[in-house]
Amino acid sequence: MKNIMIFITAGVLISSCVGNKKIAAVKNKLKGIEEQMQKENAEIKNINLQADSKLQLNKIDSNIMLKIDTRLKKSATQLDAAQLQADQLNEILKDKKSTRINYKSIVLPLLDSLQKQSNRYAQRLALYVMIKDGLNVADFKQFDLAAFFGPGKYLIPEDKVDIAALSFSPVVDSLILFSNKYNQYPRTATLIILGFADGTGINPGGELYYTLLDELRKPQAEKEELNQKISELRAKELIKQMTGLYFKKARGFTEAEKLKIEYIGQGKGEAYPVSGIKDYAVDDERRRIVLCYWVVLPD
Repeated sequence: MKNIMIFITAGVLISSCVGNKKIAAVKNKLKGIEEQMQKENAEIKNINLQADSKLQLNKIDSNIMLKIDTRLKKSATQLDAAQLQADQLNEILKDKKSTRINYKSIVLPLLDSLQKQSNRYAQRLALYVMIKDGLNVADFKQFDLAAFFGPGKYLIPEDKVDIAALSFSPVVDSLILFSNKYNQYPRTATLIILGFADGTGINPGGELYYTLLDELRKPQAEKEELNQKISELRAKELIKQMTGLYFKKARGFTEAEKLKIEYIGQGKGEAYPVSGIKDYAVDDERRRIVLCYWVVLPD
C-alpha cells in the first residue's frame, strides 16, 4: 500500500510538472507574439506620421493620404483582432486550473491562431517597406498650363500635344520604375491630376462661357462655379494625355498582370495650388496649373 501511494504521488507530481512546462511554454510564445505586435503597431504609427508630414509639405495629396490610411487600417484591424485573442489567452493563463481545463479546447487554438498571424509578419513588414519607400520619393510634378492652354483654355492644341507629352513622360517613367521595383506584389498604381484656375471671371456671352454652362447643365453660373468647372476640364485633359502615354509605355511594366492602374482627376477651382506661396494675384499664371501626384501601393 505504501508503495502504491508513493507511485501515485510521483505520478501526480510528474503530471503537474509537465503541465507547468506547457503553461510556461505558452506564456513565452505569447510574450514574443505580443512584443512583435507592439513593434508592428509602432511601425504603422510611424508610417502614418511620415505620411502626415508629407501631406503638410504638399509632397502627397489627400487622395494618397486616404489610400495609405485605408491600406494600413487593414493591418491595424488584423492586429486589433489578434490583440483580443491575446487578451483572452492572458486571462485564461492567470489561473493554472483554468489553463489546464481549457488547454486543448481554447488555449492551443488561440495560440495557433496568433502564431499564424505572427508568421505573416515578415510579409507585412515587406509591404510597410514599400509604402515607406513610396513616401520617401513622393513629390508633385507641376505643369504650367500657360505653356499649353493659355488663359481660359482647357484643351491642349494638336500642335502642342508632342511638346506636352515630353513634359508628362517623366511622370509615367517614374511610376514604371517604382512599380517594377516591387513587381512581386499585387499592387495598384494611382495617378492623381489636380487642376487649378485663377480668379479671373469668364466673359459672359463668349463661347467658353456657354461651353462651361453646358458642362454644368445650368442656364447660368457664378464665377467660382465656372472656374471650378474649367479646372476639372484641365485635369480631365491631362488624364487623357497620361492615359495615352501609359498605353505607349505599357510594355515597360514587369509582372504587369499583378498591376492595376487607376486615375483620379479633380478640379480645385480657385484654390491656391501651393500653400507655401503667399503672393498669388487674381489673374496669376501660377494658379493656372495642374499638379500631378502618383503612388504605387500594395493591394
